Amino acid sequence: MNYRYILVIGIVLILAVGVGSAYYLLHTPSRVTTVPPSSGSTTTSATTSGSFDFLVFTQKGIAMLESPTGSFLGYERLYNLTTSTPVQTFYWDEYSASSIQSTVLVIPLNNGTLLMFNTTTMKETGRTTVGSSIGFIGVALSPNSKYIAVADGPSGKVEVLSATTGEVVWQKTYDTPQGKTAYPCDVRWSPDGGYLLVPMKLNGTIDVIDSATGAIVNEANVAPASQPYMASINEQGTQAVVEFLTNKTDGFYTFPSLRLIGTVAFNSTHFVPQRGVFTPDGSYYLEASASTNQIAVISTSNLQVVNMINLPPTSAPGFADIVIAPDGTTAYAVQHGNPSTGGIVYLISLSQVTSSSAVVGSIPLTTAPAIVLTIPSTLATYLADNVLQPPVTGLHC
Repeated sequence: MNYRYILVIGIVLILAVGVGSAYYLLHTPSRVTTVPPSSGSTTTSATTSGSFDFLVFTQKGIAMLESPTGSFLGYERLYNLTTSTPVQTFYWDEYSASSIQSTVLVIPLNNGTLLMFNTTTMKETGRTTVGSSIGFIGVALSPNSKYIAVADGPSGKVEVLSATTGEVVWQKTYDTPQGKTAYPCDVRWSPDGGYLLVPMKLNGTIDVIDSATGAIVNEANVAPASQPYMASINEQGTQAVVEFLTNKTDGFYTFPSLRLIGTVAFNSTHFVPQRGVFTPDGSYYLEASASTNQIAVISTSNLQVVNMINLPPTSAPGFADIVIAPDGTTAYAVQHGNPSTGGIVYLISLSQVTSSSAVVGSIPLTTAPAIVLTIPSTLATYLADNVLQPPVTGLHC
């Protein structure tokens, strides 16, 4: 037999087998086992951007998943609320994206109720009552992700919970000398986790509290009529800012000694400072107005407003929160809007906060946001693929 023909036939057979195997591999369905992201494996059908995505809790009790590029990834109804009952409004949680999937997610209702959710199932696991009246309430996760601090203004209560079980570690009630609630509006952890910073709106004090016991270890006295109600601490743990409701000013203090450095007023009677955040390096403080679509950029070195970021007008102006994103280069500001027209999340470049190009993106929401948290994209992908309802157009209820 001619060996040349045998060689040709062999090559043809090898090519045929290879092509056939490739066809089989490309057209045979693969079996995918989906597990929560904490187990180290995820599905990848949802489209997410970067290392984090936004989990939006709306005023109508819906959890919406949004990407930083504005893609709506899914939703879930968590609890039913009526528009005539002001149970959920734009109050705040402080959670880090890296720790959120390993803790009990506590969502405050402004009637003194705390709802607790499993972050990988988005199912309610419990609820507890701090107070019983409508008013300011806030929640913050400790730096080590082990504890959750809660401040409820109407009841005067500040408490610390276990972040894994939701059980109360300690709870204290703070009253004025006249016996009324001191109205602790906000609570923030020091970077080392040793202290809580709490402004007492009706007591005319700003308190540094031992996070392990609830004992007041330092206090700054201000005019009670000024109403200190919001607070922030820089990442270095050396400076704090307190927002004053009546005066419409920001007070800058050393931390934890609470020595007044100076105050900042805003060149607008309509600008009401409510929520601010330090840039990671502590150079600037970004103050978001509760009543106008403006964000003031304050230099912490000379306490001057070096830029006023003006956002487009809306029918329900004002911001509910401003937070540094997990990438450390962006802040996101939550424009609360209303349930009919929706709200907006604006992305602010920290490297351009002093320029006219500070706003680098926006995420329109079809309903009003109450709380906006960042979560890892791995968790977002898992929720979109396995837990949440698929996106729908025009979600309002």
